[in-house]
Amino acid sequence: MCARKVLSLTIFSFVLVACSSSPNWDGYSPTESAALQGMGIGAKEAKRYHSMGFNSGTIQSWHDQGFKLEQNIHAWHEGGFSALDAGTWHKAGLTPAEALDWREERFSAVDAKNYKDQGASLRDAKKMRK
Repeated sequence: MCARKVLSLTIFSFVLVACSSSPNWDGYSPTESAALQGMGIGAKEAKRYHSMGFNSGTIQSWHDQGFKLEQNIHAWHEGGFSALDAGTWHKAGLTPAEALDWREERFSAVDAKNYKDQGASLRDAKKMRK
């Protein structure tokens, strides 16, 4: 009987230590945290995504557009771009700041790319459009 108590206490101690050293996935369900871990995202990074309102599906949509680094996703997201829009602008060769400027002047990513390929600046493109 005494050996069972010792064994139980030992197991309880190991479980307690394991739980205290495991990453904190607050805000994410076990399914969500497993999906995030499958994308190579750790608990700390997941918390930052959570503060942006992202879930595993949202993050997956950014990954699907070729954005894997958190700082790139954050830059495009802060510019007000969805994953799909950011992917379109990025594939057109624009940075988040450039894309924002061109979008504010009501150019599409395709139009911006075409003008830039001709060597035109945004200012030139606005003149040429008129």
